[in-house]
Amino acid sequence: MTTSETQAYQVDFALHTLGWKAFQDLCAQIMEEELRTTVSVYREAQDGGQDAVFLAKSPDGFTVVGTVQCKFSGKRDQRLRPSDINDELEHVEQLVAKKMASVYYFITSMGVDADVAGEVREKLFTLGVTEPHIVGKEWLLGRIKRSPRLRALVPRVYGLGDLSTILDERCAAQTVALLGDHKKALNVYVPTAPHRAAVDILAEHKLVLLLGAPATGKSTLAAILAMMAVDKNEVQVFKCDGPLELRDRWNPKDNKRLYWVDDAFGSNLLMPDYVNAWLEFMPKLKTAIDHGCHFILTSRTHIWNDAKPRIGSRNHHLLETGTAVVSVGDLTQSEREQILYNHLKAGRQPPSWKASIKAHLPALSKEHRLLPELARRLGDQRFTAHIKKLPEDLLRFISQPQEFLVQTFEELSAEQRAAMTLVFLARSRLPVSLLPEDETTLVASSHGVTKAQMTLALLQLAGSFVVRRKDGDKEYWAFWHPTFADAISAILSKRPDLVDVYVRGAGLDTLLTEVACEGGPVVRDAVVVPLSNSDQLIARLVEAPDEKGLNEKLFEFLNRRLPPDMTRKVIERAPELLGREGDPPSWFRLRRSEEVRLRATAHAMGLLNEKVRAETVSTLEDGALYSLDASFVRDDSILALFRPSELMRLTAGLLAKLDSEIAEKIADRRKQVDPDGDIDSQFEEFTEFLYDIQDLVGYDGPFEDKHQKLTRVLEKAKEEINAEKTDEEDKTSFFSSVPRAVQREQMSDRSIFSDVDE
Repeated sequence: MTTSETQAYQVDFALHTLGWKAFQDLCAQIMEEELRTTVSVYREAQDGGQDAVFLAKSPDGFTVVGTVQCKFSGKRDQRLRPSDINDELEHVEQLVAKKMASVYYFITSMGVDADVAGEVREKLFTLGVTEPHIVGKEWLLGRIKRSPRLRALVPRVYGLGDLSTILDERCAAQTVALLGDHKKALNVYVPTAPHRAAVDILAEHKLVLLLGAPATGKSTLAAILAMMAVDKNEVQVFKCDGPLELRDRWNPKDNKRLYWVDDAFGSNLLMPDYVNAWLEFMPKLKTAIDHGCHFILTSRTHIWNDAKPRIGSRNHHLLETGTAVVSVGDLTQSEREQILYNHLKAGRQPPSWKASIKAHLPALSKEHRLLPELARRLGDQRFTAHIKKLPEDLLRFISQPQEFLVQTFEELSAEQRAAMTLVFLARSRLPVSLLPEDETTLVASSHGVTKAQMTLALLQLAGSFVVRRKDGDKEYWAFWHPTFADAISAILSKRPDLVDVYVRGAGLDTLLTEVACEGGPVVRDAVVVPLSNSDQLIARLVEAPDEKGLNEKLFEFLNRRLPPDMTRKVIERAPELLGREGDPPSWFRLRRSEEVRLRATAHAMGLLNEKVRAETVSTLEDGALYSLDASFVRDDSILALFRPSELMRLTAGLLAKLDSEIAEKIADRRKQVDPDGDIDSQFEEFTEFLYDIQDLVGYDGPFEDKHQKLTRVLEKAKEEINAEKTDEEDKTSFFSSVPRAVQREQMSDRSIFSDVDE
């Protein structure tokens, strides 16, 4: 044993927790690195034990290089004995006779002493093996420690020990901070087809959007991709909770950066301020990618589907076309098997329970709805008390996960339910050191518990239901998984008494983000306030202070979360709301103005006074004639605000613009454009203007001629700028040097679950 291998042994990677199948995969990857050739499964030992044989082939695919044999042990401190190879000697003799074992590697997860290795090598020499290698845990750990490429191929090894033992101090510190709670998921992580697709897309485009339903493992995959970049390339990675934090961390002068934006468009629901932030940031995103930055975004699929049309033409073309989008939940049966095995093997279930469900696990892995978070819950007995009838309850646990989760939460103690509700009211950011007084008092009263009991309950729930997270020097309680907020939302929605507590106790900002009202547009995962509680909700809305940022959210809420009758009631009780100003993003189109939309709705209801109507029309006219924002002319409800004479005046003004100013403005912009920036976005206001006014004038001949001429002027200006582009774009991606982690298909009749209960 070499000195480096002896030192590596001091690093305790829990290889014994891998299971026989994952250990085979790890050995195959290590041997490919060691031999620099392809290693494939050759056959499995026929005795049904934990052995497997691999055949290594040369790059031409024909010449046999040798054989690799794996022997896995689930015992942490077990050492190899000379007799452990006896069952393999007959196979070795057969392989030698076939000229397939002149080079023979025997790899085990057990520790290997030098004298034992020598004795085993002598046995192999006598059978005709000319180059026998007997290696164990010490040798494996040495390879893992020295090879970032290997760690990228098998990212699970990041979770098997102390990161500081395999990464330099700076990388280790950054990675630990980056991973946060996701480090707990590393020791059960399975590279999947979506994982490999994400690496490929990042290598080619430097941008990937990881989409999936709750519990698919989007954030874990993002964390691992970011960690791989840190490990191999010393890239500076920034984890941002949404685009607002991205905006704060953005520095256009630093190019070798990776930005990971988790829940990029909202955690449980679409967040309007996030959409507005992306509307502003999208042109910068393209420029940043051109200059070498990388972006990993995650989102629930339905939230992205809501956000996509609202971002509209400002969307990045790779996201618009789906080129940079990966569906994380699309797993093969083999991947689901390994995920299920890993979570059960590493979980908290007693062996007797695992033995009772063992026969049903192959069928369970065929369920396409089996996702990583559900597999984690199966491995924790606190989530599975209601699985009694097999296999029916087991299958329902996967097919109806929220029902089981709601049932689990409802059977917690009163103190624990109150604590979970308090975390929900705080939107999964409940301060650890000082609980908010008003919300805590309200929740404690409604559940009949004390503040001290809730504080103790949070500690009891830590590790399975809630987790402590840090944000700088602040520490807060958050749900272990975002789906827990969905379950609490479902519980609240079914109980009018708790909805009343929520409506009265939640901060107004939380209400405007998390709530929808019965009878209004369907908003998935929102807390639904029944009409019987609508008076309390209306009372909270009309008491909203006149602050621009809050006004913007209030306008959005009134436009999109209430049935028309409730919107009418709010306006009738507080007509002064219609005269308030919102706080739209620095880049926005009048058609998307929540303030204008609400006034148009009030006008249709006969509730908009003349003064506010005239002011709104004046704002729209100014936008069209002086800011080239005529987007509202494509919305009949907004145009209804105009009187006929006002509409005629607007049309005349727009036609005059075509005759006199547009070509001149395009020429002026041509002089200001940065050729290395996003050219389309810098001319976007002219493109949008020419598009918007087509419907206003129709197919009038002279207008069409002017319109086509200006369109040609605009395209020519863009072409001229494109020709001036410098060749400074960073074409390379550091993910080009990150290998795609390989998932090997099982090639034997032996069940992967054979030792899950051992």
